[in-house]
Amino acid sequence: MKIKTILLTSFLVVSLLLAGCGSEEPTETTVNLPAVNSETQNTAVPTPGTAVPAPELSYPIDQPAEPVPLESAVAYPVDDDSPTYDADMRAYIEQILGGTIEKEELFGKDDDELRVILRNAAEGRLILTETGLEKAVDWLKKQ
Repeated sequence: MKIKTILLTSFLVVSLLLAGCGSEEPTETTVNLPAVNSETQNTAVPTPGTAVPAPELSYPIDQPAEPVPLESAVAYPVDDDSPTYDADMRAYIEQILGGTIEKEELFGKDDDELRVILRNAAEGRLILTETGLEKAVDWLKKQ
C-alpha cells in the first residue's frame, strides 16, 4: 500500500512538472488560406448579344411565360374644386374596378361595403392607398 501511494504521488508530481514546462501558446495568429489555381480556365461566358433559348417545358405548367407586373399606386384626383373632378374620379374608380363591376352598382351602398368592394377589385392589380380609397368612397356616397 505504501508503495502504491509513493508511486501515485511521484506520478502526479512528474505530471505537474511536465505540464509546467510545456511550450507557451504562440503570440501571433496565422490564417491558412485555400490554395488558388493560378491557371486561367476557359469558361464560355455568353455575350450580351447572344440570345439564350427559353426552355420548352418550364414550371409551373400552363402559366403565362411573362409574370403579370403589379401596377404602381394609382393617383387619385386631388383637387376637389377642379371642373374635371367628376370625370377624373369616374376614370379613377373605373381603373380601380378594372371592368369587374359597373360603378353604377356601387351607388347607394354603405362605406364599409364600398371599401371591401374596391379593395377586392384592386387586389393583385393595383396598389390602392388609404387616401385614394377614402376619396373614392366619399365620391361614390355623394352620387
